[in-house]
Amino acid sequence: MNAAARLVHQGVLSRHLMLTHVATWRQMTVCALILGILFSALGVVYITHTSRELYASYQHRLTEQNRLHVERGQLLLERGALMMQARVQQLAEEKLNMVVPDHKSVVIIHE
Repeated sequence: MNAAARLVHQGVLSRHLMLTHVATWRQMTVCALILGILFSALGVVYITHTSRELYASYQHRLTEQNRLHVERGQLLLERGALMMQARVQQLAEEKLNMVVPDHKSVVIIHE
């Protein structure tokens, strides 16, 4: 006990405890920084993965949009063709006095 009392009196023991305390804070700070870097890296991986998924979805939607655009063009052409037939029939009725025959006057010939 006498040796311990002398160490406390000389301040050697208190300096050792203080250095141990400082080392503990440094270790905790280093651990906190390592954890911060780890979580930051995981965040980057997650954001990169999400970004790639969204880009793939965007490309799929763009392909679908192009397909629908082509289909719309085809439907517009078909509508134009159908409207043209209606226009021909209208002109035939108005200018040439042609009419669509009724069912009684239609004769079906079987071979």
